[in-house]
Parts: sequence; structure tokens; C-alpha cells
Amino acid sequence: MYSRSLRRAMISVVAAVLSVAAPAASLAAAPASPPLIGSFTIGHDEILEPESSLCGFEIWVQTSGTASFQAFLDKSGDLSRVQVQARYTGTLSANGVTLTARSSLNQILNFEASTVVEVGLVFQNAGRGTGVVLMDRGRLVWSVDAETGDFAFPPAFEAGPHPQLHGDLGGLCEALTP
Repeated sequence: MYSRSLRRAMISVVAAVLSVAAPAASLAAAPASPPLIGSFTIGHDEILEPESSLCGFEIWVQTSGTASFQAFLDKSGDLSRVQVQARYTGTLSANGVTLTARSSLNQILNFEASTVVEVGLVFQNAGRGTGVVLMDRGRLVWSVDAETGDFAFPPAFEAGPHPQLHGDLGGLCEALTP
């Protein structure tokens, strides 16, 4: 029950890192190479699903932010691990109501183990006068299909509250209902 938008955003981060790091990796095949370091912008503007379907009305999400990464290579020059730190801010809106959205998330993509570890504030949605209405935070470990890049559900490990992950969207739906 993890947001398709959030999963697409995570996959976009992986794709962006790979598009920058993979060509450079072929140039840095020497043992003990320093990590490849870079940054890029992130964001999206779309209808949030499955939240919209579950709440019964369209919820628009608009976010923008930045991400930085370090890509580590093995002795053959292949990517072995990528660490990404992503931060964004934005809004969720529906029915004339707007909530703030923010995230400060660290992701560790381990290509050898086919896992993605997420640590930090996956997201927080809050409203003026209502405070936090939905927040996922803590640690998640996802198994990833090496061929397709799809995340296996449920996560292999979970610590911290992750209400969205389990479909607990009552507070969000209520906050966006006038």
C-alpha cells in the first residue's frame, strides 16, 4: 500500500543516479577508486495514488527538491552501492484544502544484495491549524528484483511508524475534506 507516486519517485532517483554514475564508472575501474559524487533536482506534479482512490477524491502532489549521491565501485569498476540523500518540500491539495509536504530521506542502494534501505523522514504532511496529519519515518529495507527494479512488498524489514505503508490514510482523507 505504498504510494505509487513515492515508488516512482524512488525509481526516478535510482535512474538519475545510474544515468550519471554508470558512464563515469567505466572511467574509474581502478581498485580503491574514490566514490563518484553528484547531485540532481527532484520533484513531481501529479495526482497521488492510491491515496486519491482510497479517499474518494483527487489529491494533487507538487514537490521539488534536491538529491545528492555517492556511488561506490567494486574492484571491477561496477556499481556496488549508491547512497542518496534526498530532500523535498511541496504541497498536497484537494477540495480547496492545501497541506505542506516534506521529506528528508537517506537511501542506500546495494546492488550486490539487491536491496534498498531507506532511513529518515520518508514524508510528512501537515496542515495549518491541524498539525501533522500523516507521517512515515524510520527505517525500511526493501528487496529489489534485479531484473525489473521493482520493490518486493512487504518490506524485508520495518522500524518506525509507516501508516501509509499499511493503508492508514484516515487522517489524510479527513484533513483534505472541507
